Amino acid sequence: MEGMRLRKTQLTDITPLQLLEKAAAERFLAIPALAFIAEMAATESDTHRVAIARELSWLIESERGEIAGFCYCEPQERSLYLAEISTHPAFQRRGIGRQLLRHVREEAGRLGYHDITLTTYRDVAWNAPWYSRMGFTCIAPQHISTELARHLEEQREAGMMVQPRVAMRLAL
Repeated sequence: MEGMRLRKTQLTDITPLQLLEKAAAERFLAIPALAFIAEMAATESDTHRVAIARELSWLIESERGEIAGFCYCEPQERSLYLAEISTHPAFQRRGIGRQLLRHVREEAGRLGYHDITLTTYRDVAWNAPWYSRMGFTCIAPQHISTELARHLEEQREAGMMVQPRVAMRLAL
């Protein structure tokens, strides 16, 4: 990742992050049942503002200042919830997501969390299978926390459950 720099997200980054998220979502056009995701709105500005204020939002930029990828998290009682991680299509398959995830892991440990959690599509190659390769494991339904259940319910209400979604965790 020569020439790339990881830094905290700033308020001036919000619009470029939203554009990156929309560009990354176009990858779902290859999966007919999930093509609607490419048409969904990007993360709301207020959500980004909260993550930035909590210092739980990071990005990786090129030496030319192009944002290659970003992620943001939300605090939960015992875990840090990885709410979003996206890589711009021009920078995919270069380890951007892996570097962001490594940083989230370091920050979660520094902040005293026991694990990192997330929700994602079970059968989409760059979703649950990728997180599994990064060390995440699926959480059995009976062990899903109230907080994760709330996220899954919000995703159900948003119409995202057309394919199976899972909750996952990475123990720290």
